[in-house]
Parts: sequence; structure tokens; C-alpha cells
Amino acid sequence: MLDGMDDPFLEPWIPPGLPDLASLAMAAADAEGVANLRAWPERRKGGIGFGDLPPFLCWRGRAENRWQLVLLQPRELGALIPGAHPAAMAKDWLEAMDLDALGRPLARHPDFPGGASIQVVQVPRRGVFRVRTYGAAAPKLVAEVLSRITSCQVWHPAH
Repeated sequence: MLDGMDDPFLEPWIPPGLPDLASLAMAAADAEGVANLRAWPERRKGGIGFGDLPPFLCWRGRAENRWQLVLLQPRELGALIPGAHPAAMAKDWLEAMDLDALGRPLARHPDFPGGASIQVVQVPRRGVFRVRTYGAAAPKLVAEVLSRITSCQVWHPAH
């Protein structure tokens, strides 16, 4: 369990209906002087939708003395759930994603007092994950989430 972490809190997170994520995205963009947004997170099928990507499963926890939001693609984890992407994910989806547009509003969500770091996770193979982070990285927390939701108990960041 999260060795070396000062607060082992970790749970699934279903984004609430309010505040509206589009409104949060616009306010966050305005605060940072971003003139145009092409995509922003949205509540979709119990998770977070973003652009053309299938909805992310969401987990929240605390690590590095701050809130962390971990976003995972069910299809990559072998989940067969209603609305899950029927085909394999594109290999470059993680690099191609606009992390600022996704992370900026979620980092300011009122469910995360003081702000949050956003961990977007790709699983290229069993036991290995890649992550892009908006804010502070928390690879131990990502590994803990993956060990809780899969049958694989040992996870490592890709190098």
C-alpha cells in the first residue's frame, strides 16, 4: 500500500454534474490567457470524456502532499463495459492529446481543494505504464491504482 506516502487515501471518482466542466475549462483558459479552446473535458458515461477519446475511468487520491487525479482508458485494461471503445487505441493517443486543455480545468475542480495534479495513463503492456502529468508526477500512486483495478500487482513506469 503506497509505501512512503503520507496519506493512503485512494478511491474511484465519478465527476459530479456540477460544476459544469465546460464552464471550468473556459474559466481556467481565461485565467491563463488562452484565447481559444478546441477541446475540454466533459462528463461522459460516468467518467471524463475528452475530444474523440473514449471516456476515462477516474481515480483520485493524495500523494506528494496534493490531490492527484488518475485517468485511465478502460479498453487498454481489457474492460468490456458499455460504451467502451470497441477497437484498440491508437498507439500515439497519449502524445497527441492536448494535456493542457484536459488538465487545466480538472486541476481546479472544487472536489480538489488547493488544486490537483492530473495523471493521464497509457498501458502499452501488462505491468508497464506510461504517464503524462499536468502538475506533480505521482508514479507510485498510478502504480497503486493499476494494481487495485487489474489482476497484475506489480507495475512500473516505461523507460
